[in-house]
Amino acid sequence: MNDEELIITLDQSKLTSDFISERMVVAEETAKVIDATRESYRRVARRGSVLYFVIADLANVDPMYQYSLEFFTKSFVMRLEKSTKNPVLEKRLQILVEDVTKSFYFSICRGLFEKDKLLYSFLNASSIMRRNRDIGGDEWNFFLRGSPTDFSAQENLIDFITNDMWITLLGLEECH
Repeated sequence: MNDEELIITLDQSKLTSDFISERMVVAEETAKVIDATRESYRRVARRGSVLYFVIADLANVDPMYQYSLEFFTKSFVMRLEKSTKNPVLEKRLQILVEDVTKSFYFSICRGLFEKDKLLYSFLNASSIMRRNRDIGGDEWNFFLRGSPTDFSAQENLIDFITNDMWITLLGLEECH
């Protein structure tokens, strides 16, 4: 009788082992799908990161501009939930990037002094462009430090840079 019980127990163990092996294969496939999906959304996370650091750096412009990580996170999650849904992943990602960028732009602009709105627009545009590698390190250094070439003899054809330039670069409407 002991041998018979042992055989039954071994058979049950084999069935359990086969079941667990099948479930492990399914779990590994699911993990691959989750990893691929997570990687797809990394673009949205990068945009959020750029926007957060621009907003955080506003405190260096004026101590009145103090935004917490908690405020940013709640606002970011809210935009993810409220943005237009689309079953096509690439379109969904584009919608999220645009929605997050615009909503933070308008939200933060409402709390800025008029004199700082152009700076905020510039910081957003330049940070996004630097992150996308639309502005390289050499170009950024040129902008920050200028050129060793003396251009004083040439006529300046640009009188000023307007907020509209940065708004156009970001694809946004003017702050109100």
